[in-house]
Amino acid sequence: MSKATTHGISRRGFLTGAAGASALAALGLAGCSTPKGASQKEADKAAAGATETTDWLGEAPEIAASDIKETKDVDILVVGAGMSGIVAGATLADLGANFAIIDKGGEPAASHFDIGAIHSRWQKEQGIDFSEGRWINEWARYASFKNDQSVARTWIENSGATVEWLVDTYTEFLGEPATAIVDVENGSDGRAGGTNYFIPPECHHVVKANYDPNSKDARIDHVEELTKFIQSKGAEVTYSTELVKLIREENGPVTGAICKNSNGYVQYNTTKGVILACGGYPANPEMLKARSPETVKCVTSLNYNQNNTGQGIKAAAWVGAELDPVGATMVFDRGIVEPGVDAGYVDEKAGTWATNGQFNLGSQPFLTVDRHGMRLCNESGNYDSRPFAAASHPGGVWCQVFDVNAPEDVQRFQTQGCSAMTWKSALNGHTVDEAYDEKYISKGLLMKADTLDELADKLGFEGEDKTNFLKTIEEYNAMYDAGEDTQFGKEAYRLSAIRQAPFYGAWYGGSLLTTIDGVRINKDTQVIDSDGNAIEGLHAVGTCSGSYYAGNYPVYLVGNCLGRQVTFGRYAARFLAGDIH
Repeated sequence: MSKATTHGISRRGFLTGAAGASALAALGLAGCSTPKGASQKEADKAAAGATETTDWLGEAPEIAASDIKETKDVDILVVGAGMSGIVAGATLADLGANFAIIDKGGEPAASHFDIGAIHSRWQKEQGIDFSEGRWINEWARYASFKNDQSVARTWIENSGATVEWLVDTYTEFLGEPATAIVDVENGSDGRAGGTNYFIPPECHHVVKANYDPNSKDARIDHVEELTKFIQSKGAEVTYSTELVKLIREENGPVTGAICKNSNGYVQYNTTKGVILACGGYPANPEMLKARSPETVKCVTSLNYNQNNTGQGIKAAAWVGAELDPVGATMVFDRGIVEPGVDAGYVDEKAGTWATNGQFNLGSQPFLTVDRHGMRLCNESGNYDSRPFAAASHPGGVWCQVFDVNAPEDVQRFQTQGCSAMTWKSALNGHTVDEAYDEKYISKGLLMKADTLDELADKLGFEGEDKTNFLKTIEEYNAMYDAGEDTQFGKEAYRLSAIRQAPFYGAWYGGSLLTTIDGVRINKDTQVIDSDGNAIEGLHAVGTCSGSYYAGNYPVYLVGNCLGRQVTFGRYAARFLAGDIH
């Protein structure tokens, strides 16, 4: 293997430097109790995974009253106008509440479209409702039961009604009917990863009813349309305004927040509460290293909102909020890179990785090897299975290999979720070259060769690593012929031969979409302290909230992240507005 450029962090540097200390603290290895004589602030930092050497948490800034340029009085403040915050704001506007909604960005954020829900009228009409008990136990199994099942019950009991409210709101507001298309994931009958996963039909796409549901024109841009809905009710979304700190005296309620815009500090005083909906921390390198060091070791691609620096999580921690003890990230196996590129930050200070965007083909279960030419893992698993497996292999990257029959292979694989776009569209009726030459093959990202020996050279394998690579393919072909993966137990129908030229290969790291751990909440979305008590007047929703995931994202519960965002955003708004009894 040719010498790789070093974009990552060496193991020695990682463990002996500041990042190592915080990583150990985040994993609970820095000690089981607060050192004798330590201050409460030091205890809070330790609990959050921060140390004196890597203090991502810091302390709340001191802001003099004379520095406040403007004061605004509202009942409820929503911080963040992404998917969870905009639904909260639209709900408050619909209820006629006295509220303000602010966002750090300068314009509406990008929308997402896969909304997970249960018991919606569309599911019931199609007769595809599913067991609550099976769902909640599958969800908890992903998180090794380190999450709060009472919080999940809130999603179960409210998600279907939330999607129905969304569709009904659009139907009335847009002046044309809207509907929800429910994805029924049954291509593999739940078989994936060598075992049986529960893949419930929970994913809803909200579309304009008079459009072809497969057309992008059918999509309703949630953030943009709900922003217009808020404005139609006489309220506004205030942009370019970021949260600085929350206002709380001693152990009393949160009574507002101090924010900052181009004119200086603005203080929002609230009578009912603050809803934090300001995203996770993927754009905060120090925080990401501390709370999810394995993510940094395997990521090559930036795919997150760069305004998400964890400020809401930090602000909540400064007023006594408890954080999830385990970090969790949404990492997909699609961060294609050139041969020789390591995972990890290219420029840590700037927070940049080797590439941006995703190459959907990466999620197909083709043979995957590491830099030594050895097979990495069972390729038929969650999107984060290969990235996290690669984190402990050279460079934190892996190589995907297949032959000219890939279009037929992916039809047999029938993967779930958004990876299905490969077999439903990109390679449906198209050759590999037709689908990928312009963007990937011609740019030296997806390698093409007439022989496996030539492919090995193009991928950068040398010496013993090249010998291993060719031998691994030979052994993989033998398992395909036998119809059994005797090495890692992948389903037989997801094996494929690598014999017919041209041959293809590409290197990947993980693509980081977001972090999904955060401030711990109870079933009513109230932020809780270290004793489990609710902090009055403070709610957290979306990816700055916790108690819901741990370690990873349950990718086969398709659309669940956005389902959590919209369901909890609406629930928190209704709770503070007095609409839930």
